[in-house]
Amino acid sequence: MRRVLLATLGETPAVITEAIDKLRSEGVHVDVVVLLTTKDAFAREALELLSRHVPSYYNGEIEFHGARILEAFYDVDSDTAALEFMHLACAALRDYRKMGWEVYASIAGGRKAMSALLTLAVQFYGAQRLFHVLVDDLELEEEGHIQKLKNKLPQEQNRVLHPPVEHIKLVNLPFIGLLPLLGDIVAGLKGSPMRSEVQALLEHNGLLAEGQPTSLGKMILQVLESIETLPEPRQGECEKNLARKEPKEAEQTRLWAERLERRFLFIERIEDIGWREGQPKVKAEAPNLLIVFLPGRRIPGIGFQLTTTAKTSGQLERARQEVERWLEREVR
Repeated sequence: MRRVLLATLGETPAVITEAIDKLRSEGVHVDVVVLLTTKDAFAREALELLSRHVPSYYNGEIEFHGARILEAFYDVDSDTAALEFMHLACAALRDYRKMGWEVYASIAGGRKAMSALLTLAVQFYGAQRLFHVLVDDLELEEEGHIQKLKNKLPQEQNRVLHPPVEHIKLVNLPFIGLLPLLGDIVAGLKGSPMRSEVQALLEHNGLLAEGQPTSLGKMILQVLESIETLPEPRQGECEKNLARKEPKEAEQTRLWAERLERRFLFIERIEDIGWREGQPKVKAEAPNLLIVFLPGRRIPGIGFQLTTTAKTSGQLERARQEVERWLEREVR
């Protein structure tokens, strides 16, 4: 069984490596790292540093699957931003759970709102563990900010990113898994008849009042409905069929294919196809295909045919929306 560290990230990248090291000392060897963050400049620099450091430092034993980024926001400081961040967290948790992976969720990085929303997402979709990371060393805490860390030599970076494990504390946080009640919660928030205990739960938590969803209840319903309409994650590895090209173009094609594979777990197969000028960025073709065209920059454009796990036209459309939204940000 594979293990993924799903963690919030702000301006201090050390909270990620500290979590990895402490888990390893407890016999939990993480296979994959996935981060949740915003488009804040410092957070982006922290993400860039980790993307280089994690695969190198751990000798390729840990895959860095990048981040699910709240691209439209620098901070989670509005209802809209909170809704989007909640979507990112719930989608990741739901996908890895359905794939049978163990999820270790860390709320140590980023803003308090990010930590709170990931905690809430874990209540709905579960995790193996939910924890906070603390280091018993004030000097290292101060040196851990990305502004100071990025200018250090590799040896000094390693000292800050990997303090002695006896100085690292993982504070386990209790949570109540609501996954068995998820269908009842969605139905109740949509106005369907529900069991008295579910109604009491929703009312007690401010999601339902006088039989109607509150503003918070409507937000939760929107997130859950959006997540539950996504196609199922694939089972097994994603198959890739990439044509032979000039070295530079071949490398770019491979990198884009890997990014799609890691970001969208509902993609089962990626096939390299010819790129055509003026085509839509993402087009759905029944029953389960997405045709994706990447605008050319320094190299000719790249085209992919993506075979998804979509079983219905609704799922295929949701997959198209997700890929198109991601692509619009990535090719800017």
